[in-house]
Amino acid sequence: MRASSAPPEVGTRISPVVSQVLAHADEVHDLAQGYGHEDLASILAAEVARWKESVATVVVAGAQKRGKSRLVNALLGQPGLLPVDVDIATSTYLSIQRGASLAVTAHRRIGDHAETIDILPSEIADYASATGDPSTRGSTTGVDIATEHPVLEGLRLVDTPGIDSLTIGHRHTTMAVVRQADALLFTLSAQDQPVLRHELEFLAEVSSGIGSVAFVMTKVEDSVAWRELVTENQRRLAAFIAHLPDGSTRETRYRRLLTAPWIPVSSRLAEASALRQVAGRSDRAKALWARSGMPSLVAHLAACASGKEEARCARVLACTRRVLDSLTLAEQDRMAAAARGEGGIRDRLAEVEATLAELSKKARQRRRFTVEQHFVGREIGALVRDRLSEIRRPYDQAIAGLTSRKKIDCFLTDLPDSMERSLEAAWVDLLCEVHTRTAERLTRLLDTMGLDPIDLELTAMSLPFDVGERLTALEPPAGRRFDLVREGVPGITMAASLANVLNLALSALGSVAGPIALVVGPAVAAGFAVRRRQWEQAGRDQAGIRQSLAEVFTRSTAEIAAALERLAAEWRIEAEQRVDETLARQRREHERRKAELSGIAARDTTKRAETAADAERRLETIATLRFRGADLDATIETMMDTPGSRL
Repeated sequence: MRASSAPPEVGTRISPVVSQVLAHADEVHDLAQGYGHEDLASILAAEVARWKESVATVVVAGAQKRGKSRLVNALLGQPGLLPVDVDIATSTYLSIQRGASLAVTAHRRIGDHAETIDILPSEIADYASATGDPSTRGSTTGVDIATEHPVLEGLRLVDTPGIDSLTIGHRHTTMAVVRQADALLFTLSAQDQPVLRHELEFLAEVSSGIGSVAFVMTKVEDSVAWRELVTENQRRLAAFIAHLPDGSTRETRYRRLLTAPWIPVSSRLAEASALRQVAGRSDRAKALWARSGMPSLVAHLAACASGKEEARCARVLACTRRVLDSLTLAEQDRMAAAARGEGGIRDRLAEVEATLAELSKKARQRRRFTVEQHFVGREIGALVRDRLSEIRRPYDQAIAGLTSRKKIDCFLTDLPDSMERSLEAAWVDLLCEVHTRTAERLTRLLDTMGLDPIDLELTAMSLPFDVGERLTALEPPAGRRFDLVREGVPGITMAASLANVLNLALSALGSVAGPIALVVGPAVAAGFAVRRRQWEQAGRDQAGIRQSLAEVFTRSTAEIAAALERLAAEWRIEAEQRVDETLARQRREHERRKAELSGIAARDTTKRAETAADAERRLETIATLRFRGADLDATIETMMDTPGSRL
């Protein structure tokens, strides 16, 4: 089946440029198939088959907490449609397309069984957010939403998981959806730091396969320096691309990123505009809508819808370039190995074998690194215990000085605020320390693997528990009732003894004790009894507070250590995933080259000469197709850059 066997749109006229692009794709497809690369031919056929789609797919991507979901909600005037306060669940995307009425469909996979069910709009968060039931959201592969809104004319908007999410499912879902996009909206926040390295790496990875890219700067309403941030982001993007190892193709491959529009928007102002419109204040609503920057975004989306053919032409041409690149490498191997005889084949095979051996060595180092990381939990646990022990020491010292009910009450009154400040400070210090140590380890791993370091984003994270709730056990102890047997009898005995001593003393002085001894003796005894009771009560309160505080610190130590261990593990998973994907891809490529070279080695001298001549002819054919594709690509670029120019 040829790449363009299906027409772009049934019943519509195909423009001359589209016909040329599809004809070019057919030639590249047939070439790959004729050279025995069915895998490359099938990739190109799948790309061309997307011409059947009647709407343009616009993917909204970006790091977590950049305002993607809120942006979509504000754009459609439905603030509660997509969950915005939580992270999207693993392996889940949210697709929004135009429909007569609001309807939601969830796609699930349970084992080998796939099912599609209709759900209520209020249930979207249950299926596509971290707040949902784990068994429900874990089996959800996607959610489709239909709603009536003019912005969706000719469009399908897709909200994706954050590209910096540290689960494998998140990343694979986002990458799979982006590869099907006609256009990309990449979100950055005016209230966050400039674009990070992992965001730049994502853009570089997907840019060549997307026809249109636009940067959306969200949350500009509270930022006075968003213009400076845009300039800094553009500088970082240009500097990153300048250092990519793509040689002469760099300028063409990443041109869309460097020339992409930057659209500042405020979802908050757009939401305020919708509220004013409902309240009947149309003039105020229009003013807020204009200030929100949404009109520029709506215009861009309309251009994406009307320009989907250009975008798809660009995608097809990008795919043909990748196929031709792979064919070129394969034919260069054939020609070099065959032309240089047995020695040349041996040299090429030796190079491939050395590379495969190096990949095996790296795989062993990767496994050893994983084993070593099992001890990181102990290290983090010890770090947390030491830090919280330092914090606890002053509290224990303060408890020793609580010798009265007044002091105890004052201590317990001030304790919640004091503890919250102490634990928050400890949490921030520990978070930074674990981040630094983890980044150092992962940088060493990636450096060993020959990969660039990654930016581990250290966002503001709150304590994994509520300090106030944790301190409810430290309420002031209730006053103990008077114990007649324990305190009354000894008091009476002491009073009688003191009265007797006073009688003897006064008698020795020649005085009559009488009523004086009977009054003073019990009074002194009562004073001693009260003081003794206070001391005992203070001692009991101190012991109780000290025990409760020990329990608080023990639980806090365990929960902080667990939270930090999970965070370090997520960062490690991100780095290991990059390593695994890179090693697997490199091994596949070199195993294929080894098989082809071994096949050439089995041929005689005559066959080798024929192989070299055939490879040279193939390279000439590939070069011709590459030149033709470059011309078509330039034509499409001109059309996309020229307003009003449509295929």
